[in-house]
Amino acid sequence: MWGDMKYKAAIILGTFLIGTICGCVTVPRNELPLYQRSMVINNKAIEDQILSKASLVEVADPDVNNIKILYLNGTPYEMGFQHGRLLTDDVQANIHRVIRLAKILGTEDILDETYDLMAPYIPIEEKEEMRGLAHGADIPLRVIHWFHAVPEISEYGPKRRFLKQASCSNVVTFGKSTADGEMYHLRVLDWIRRMGVQRRPVILVHRPDSGNTSVTFSFAGFIGCVSGMNEKQMSFGEMGYGDPPGESLEGIPFVFLFRKLMREADTLDDAKEIVQNVRRTCSYIFMITDAKADDESGKALLFMTDRNRIKVFGENTPLTDEREGTEYPPIDDVIYGGAKMEETYKAISEYYGKINTGVLMEITRIIALKGNMQNVVFKPGTLEAWVSHAANNTRDEEGKACNQKWFYFNFGDALRN
Repeated sequence: MWGDMKYKAAIILGTFLIGTICGCVTVPRNELPLYQRSMVINNKAIEDQILSKASLVEVADPDVNNIKILYLNGTPYEMGFQHGRLLTDDVQANIHRVIRLAKILGTEDILDETYDLMAPYIPIEEKEEMRGLAHGADIPLRVIHWFHAVPEISEYGPKRRFLKQASCSNVVTFGKSTADGEMYHLRVLDWIRRMGVQRRPVILVHRPDSGNTSVTFSFAGFIGCVSGMNEKQMSFGEMGYGDPPGESLEGIPFVFLFRKLMREADTLDDAKEIVQNVRRTCSYIFMITDAKADDESGKALLFMTDRNRIKVFGENTPLTDEREGTEYPPIDDVIYGGAKMEETYKAISEYYGKINTGVLMEITRIIALKGNMQNVVFKPGTLEAWVSHAANNTRDEEGKACNQKWFYFNFGDALRN
């Protein structure tokens, strides 16, 4: 259906670059006015009232890719509309760039069918937020759907066509392993730097009418979560994990599963129940923390999941996978996993008892892969976070996110304001 592209990587990349520069790969455009499209907004007074609930902070610092902070309030549709309208140019630029690549690798019909497989399992909240985003950014809804299907497609073994090279990494440390006894969670996102979405990073603070307030370290136009934290002192990170038999696109994409978890989970037990009961898709490892939990109940869990199984690991236990024939040694008050397990183990052992935000930033340089496009250090107990993104115009070692300036964000302050 998509053809075997393994030996055509160079041709694909060259075509992508030409298509992006020349605009010869077209993206569908919206032709309907807002008040005709929307079932919610039919006059300017309503539009202005919805937009008045949101606020935007622009950080004019090119060293952090001019990151923006968007505070969203209201119903899912309203929050999506606020996102699309307040960041229209950035949303359109990000989505058009990615969809040009997607359309080189597959037809519009394939993209429609891929989303259609996922759609029954996507929460109504995220469907409505995508609808609002489409209306606010003046983009066809089907294009918004395509954009949010890309992460799941890139992990799906039988149809992997985005030249994805490897996994990510997550490290959680607390207790005796850290300098101050506090919990820290390092999330390393290794994906596809040439996609370019890191050029327009956005911190999205969702204050829904119902459910937990959360923060997502995202990109303009993307409402899903790959790195996030909620007001219950919980943090969330993901890693891809192989291509076992039985992977499927008929389930909830992990980027929407994380949104559901942040909105609905108050504890690790809640998160565990949700992960176990949803219909899963591809093979992933999830790292989820709860800083308010006591030592007896456990402060973090690593979930090794795929369509047909789930294994849960707590702290101070070896990470094993009989399918792969691997076992990694435990470290007291640490849970770790990712692409460079040996290097991660050595780095944690070297800094054991001294770990803090600065140490984790240095460890990121050791374990990040070529595609390192985002890193986040969470301190869930205080709801603080530090984030870095890959450089805008470089794809070499120096351009990796781990080598860039870190941006500090205090989610706790956002909750108080």
